[in-house]
Formats: sequence, C-alpha cells, structure tokens
Amino acid sequence: MTVLKDPLPDAISTRKKSVIAALIGLSLVIAIVFAVLGKQAGLWGLVPIVLYAALALMSVDVVLATAAALLVAAVMSRTGPLALGEQLATSLGSFVAVIGLIIMLGAGLGRVAQETGAAQLLVKVVMQRVGLSTPTRVQIGIMLSSLILVGALGTLAGANAILAPIVIPVAARMKWRPPAVAAMFHAAGAAGLMTGPFTPPVVTITGAAGISYFDYLLKAGLPVAMVTIVTGFFMARWIQRRVDTEYSAADAGGDDGDVTDNRAARRAAAVFVGVLLAMTVFGIVAKAGYSYALVVMVVTAALTGIAGGKSPKQTLEAIYAGAGRFIWLFILFWLLDPLLTLIGKTGTYDAVFSALQPILPTLSPFLFLAMIVGIGYLHAVPGAAVAQVVLINKLFAPVVASLGIPPAVWAVALLGTSQIDQLGPFPGADMIGQMGLARSNNLKMMLVNGWAIMGTNTVLFLVIFWAFG
Repeated sequence: MTVLKDPLPDAISTRKKSVIAALIGLSLVIAIVFAVLGKQAGLWGLVPIVLYAALALMSVDVVLATAAALLVAAVMSRTGPLALGEQLATSLGSFVAVIGLIIMLGAGLGRVAQETGAAQLLVKVVMQRVGLSTPTRVQIGIMLSSLILVGALGTLAGANAILAPIVIPVAARMKWRPPAVAAMFHAAGAAGLMTGPFTPPVVTITGAAGISYFDYLLKAGLPVAMVTIVTGFFMARWIQRRVDTEYSAADAGGDDGDVTDNRAARRAAAVFVGVLLAMTVFGIVAKAGYSYALVVMVVTAALTGIAGGKSPKQTLEAIYAGAGRFIWLFILFWLLDPLLTLIGKTGTYDAVFSALQPILPTLSPFLFLAMIVGIGYLHAVPGAAVAQVVLINKLFAPVVASLGIPPAVWAVALLGTSQIDQLGPFPGADMIGQMGLARSNNLKMMLVNGWAIMGTNTVLFLVIFWAFG
C-alpha cells in the first residue's frame, strides 16, 4: 500500500530554503556594494554576524552558517583568495582554534576513560559512597556522579550517556520517575560544565576574560553552579510529585549497567582522577593559561590508557574515536577566527564602540551586563555556546574596558550568556538529549525545570551585577 506523505513539511522546508538563499543573497549584495565603493562598512559590517545568527536560528548547520558569514565578510573587506588563505592558515594557531582542539582532545580523553572502564567505575564508587538506601541518597548520588563526570569529561551528552545505564536501575528501584531523573541529569550536568577545569565553556571564558581558573571558579563558576544544582535538586522532587510515569519492571531489574570492576579499571580510574587533579592543581599554582589544557588532555589520556591495560595504538584509536565526533567544532572555530578578523577590517568594532560612546556615561555597568546575559536568553548562536562567548567578547571588549568591569564580573556575564540557552526558554538539543537518556518523554516538565533554574540564576546574576555597578 502506498502511503501518502503530508506535503506541509516539504513545503515549509522549501520556503525555508528560499528564505535562507534570499538572506545570503541580500548579504552578499550589501557586501559587494561596500567593496565596490571602497568605503569602511562601519555598523554595516555587522551584516555577517546578523546573517550568522539568522542562519543558526533557522537550524542551518552552524559550520555552513559560519562559512556563509565568512564569505560575506571576505567580500565586504575586499579580501581576495590569497589573503583569505593566509587568514585561514594563521587561524590554525589562534585562540579560537586552540579551544576547538582542546575540546576535541577532551572528547578523546573521555573515550579513553570510557573504554578503560574508569568513567563507569567512578560512577559506581560515587553511588556506593553516597549510599543507595533511600530515594534522597540515590538522588544525591545521581546528581553528584553527573556533576563529576561531566566536569571531568567536558561533555554533557557523552558523560550522562555513560551514567544513565548505571544509575537508572537504581533510580527505578527507588521509584524515581523518568521526568525527575531527566531533570537531575540536566541540572547536575549543566553545573558540571560550569565548573570542570577543562570543559569547553570554562576554557573559553577564562581565556576570553583573562582570568585564572581559580578566580573563575571562586567568583563565577561555583556560585552559578551551586544555584543551578540546588534548584535542580528541588525541582526534581517537585516534578516527582506531579508525574505518574514509572520505569518498567525491566528497568528496575537491570544490572546497574555494564560496569567493569577489575584491577585494570581500578588502576585507570585512580590514574585518571589522580593525574587530572594533580595537573589541575599545578596549573592553578603556576597560573597556567588556557593552552595548558592541551598538555593535560594528552598526558592524562596516555597515562589512563596505559593504566587501563591499553596499548599505545589502542589508546590512540580511542582518542581518535572520541575526538572525531567534534571535528565539526574544530572546523567551526577554524573558520570563526578569520570571520572575526575580517569583520574587524571593515571597521565594525570601532563603529560599535563609537555608536555606544554617547550613551556610555549614562549606561551603568549593571544595565550593560544585564543586556549581555539577555542575549543568551535569545539564543544568539544556538548550539555553539563557546563561539557565542568569542563573538560577545570580541564585540564588547572595548565597552567592558571603558566601564571598568573586572574580569571576574565579565566572566559571570559570559557564563550567563553562553550557558543559559541550554536550559531554556525554548526546547534545545541538550534538553531533549537528557530526556532521551532518562527515558522520559515529558517535555513540559523539562521546560519547567529549565525555567526555574533560569529564574534563580537570573536573580544571582542581577545581585552580582548590582553589587558591582
């Protein structure tokens, strides 16, 4: 029997493609006009950034959106193919590209920890230490495990994917319901991303704001993470009382996941934690920059693999497998640095600062910082939080300096604007992913959880900004 498809989705897709083509075409026309006139684009130089954000909001692949914006910026700045090639070559050693490489190596380290059994064993140890005798203890164990694992591995989806099959049988036996567990995963994982020493947002924010990890953790990461995880803790309990979906008997009767507990796994787990902790402490004492993370990732991955009984080839293959999933992000960052550089050549950054100059005396630091966080609520660059940090910092760094905003306060604003979009106000990939891992289909409760965390964090941001401004 032939099944007729609803033509509406295809019609929407066709219209969207037409709109996308029109946006790119219009942007190119504007760029060509300024290139022919040979004039500085000024505020018109924001056209590539506006195009970038618009394409991302329309769910265009973020790498393709970056490439389109780069093309427009190249035309507008009258940058020829040879000069563009030089920009791309220079970009490989830029701050932004190094962040992309750190993220790739972090994913490789996570894969090594997973294949040696170190990551799974860490979860088991945490759960056993906390205890499994009451629902509250189980909840604390789940959220603490997620916090540690995401912070160590630097990936929300990847870390909680390791965690879920281990803890769901335990949660099911304690009558925790899937929507509540999904809220636990999301809140604790978000807090882990904000505090882990080498997670993508932390490395990017510390580098952009020019602040040490210790200062970042004390003045930005810990306060925001604490509010996030505490709110998530109580929201999970609130959700638990308002849903009736249960885990199946098969879920409750599971074997707590495939946890390898042998000498090799124990050695790998001990080395993973020990080396990561020791190198992090050394980095803090030595006031190491963001590039130090490259050494940490490589050394920790190599020693964890050896301790877990993996040959050098097997360890490298695990790194390749983990890092390969983030090659798109490295390409994104490789293109992003020339994009920002070429936009600068159009005089845009100076024009933005000049446009704000008349109102700077009346613009308080409080209002400015609140505006920056508000950008995160609008999903300025969906799916590319670290790219959003780079863009915001590049555009508004002169304003930050003129208002005398300390690096720690600026780090709070960057953290808010880059991480808030994973919690709401609309459904996102991170939110849906945590639902899937927890085997929940209750989007309403995930949104309520995200809104609650956004609300409490908004209060925290405003208090911090008010105290400074």
